[in-house]
Amino acid sequence: MSTVNMIKYYFYEGLIPRSKERIRQLITLAYQTARDRKIYPKAILIRSEVHPTTSINGIRIKDPSGLYVTFCYKYEDQLLRGTHVASHGYVKDKATLKFVQATHHPEKSDLAKRQKGKTFWPAEEELIAAPEIAYSHLPIGWK
Repeated sequence: MSTVNMIKYYFYEGLIPRSKERIRQLITLAYQTARDRKIYPKAILIRSEVHPTTSINGIRIKDPSGLYVTFCYKYEDQLLRGTHVASHGYVKDKATLKFVQATHHPEKSDLAKRQKGKTFWPAEEELIAAPEIAYSHLPIGWK
């Protein structure tokens, strides 16, 4: 038996990559990061480009785990509850975005505030949607 999972991908306004190839790379990394938890995401917000720093207790430091991209994702129940999980998708290098590992933060409200008082997951009309993509999870040996 196979399942098809439709996922909506979003970007913050002003943070959309210029090339279709980079959008594809970020979407691929976003999916790999969310699937690290063996869940089937329904919506993913791509919150950053690759960067090396993180904030711990309000202080910017170089992330000891290396380069990463920040994402937020929701699975079906979270869509209904208005919550999400923030994750970091660590990569081998900035050019290829080859997935290395993921870390996940605890679930939080979409209304939680990030720096400068903006919400982590704004209303859909405040985001830029990438084309909807379907991922099929076929059983091993499917022909």
